[in-house]
Amino acid sequence: MSKDIDVPGGPVTEQLSPEEVAERTRAAVGYNYEYSEKYYVSREKVREFANASQLTDPVHHDVEAARAAGYADIVAPPIMFSLIGIIAHRPLFENAIVGYGRRPVVQSAQEVKFHAPIVAGMTLTTHVHFDAFRQAAGADLIVTRNEISDQDGNPLVTSWTTLAGRSGEDEDAEFVGAMEKVMMYGAS
Repeated sequence: MSKDIDVPGGPVTEQLSPEEVAERTRAAVGYNYEYSEKYYVSREKVREFANASQLTDPVHHDVEAARAAGYADIVAPPIMFSLIGIIAHRPLFENAIVGYGRRPVVQSAQEVKFHAPIVAGMTLTTHVHFDAFRQAAGADLIVTRNEISDQDGNPLVTSWTTLAGRSGEDEDAEFVGAMEKVMMYGAS
């Protein structure tokens, strides 16, 4: 790493060893923040997600149908919360969980509790929590929790995600090259 990053345990100014990555990640457990940008749920985005999810129920597409069913506007597909979570996780990996770089980190488990539907017209806030870290079978297991609420602070979704990575694995040049073609590292 070439630039200073303020993280629990101090700034990172050089490449970390696998042990240092694990130590800093463990020290960051408890780190939490409110994601700085609010997410506005537009009708267009709800319809996009509904189409991509092949959901044909009119409550996802037609305002009058949604209102007739008791909703204020069209209802977002349940999977839409995952986009919000992915966006909100970026600062976690930029500011607290450092050292993985472009090593593969994959989602290995997820639990979701829906409190109320997300509907078009809402402005969402996401609170991100780094709840746990452990090492097992050569993998680093990172557990995060996202709490998504509406503009009035009403809870909508709580999700727990387990990510698996390897702090001790060197970057694979072929993998990094392939990821650079499909991922937007450093993009906002």
